[in-house]
Amino acid sequence: MAELEARVAALEAKQADYQAVLAAVNALGENQREHAERLGQVENRLGRVEGRLGRVDAKLDDTNLRVRSIEETVAEVKDLLVRALDSR
Repeated sequence: MAELEARVAALEAKQADYQAVLAAVNALGENQREHAERLGQVENRLGRVEGRLGRVDAKLDDTNLRVRSIEETVAEVKDLLVRALDSR
């Protein structure tokens, strides 16, 4: 009878260990899901930031083209003024 009780106690201990491991695995899985969700949110935000940066970059390129055009026009006007003043 003592041997049977010892076996039962050992089985109960193994069952408790199994339940503890299962609880730890479940907690780890929940933690992993939370991290995956947060990572997904960060990736979504990063995608939006990259999109905005792309639009800003395009506007910057457009602005640079316009500034160059204005600079060229000013240089042409300056040349015309210099020629006009020299021809007097």
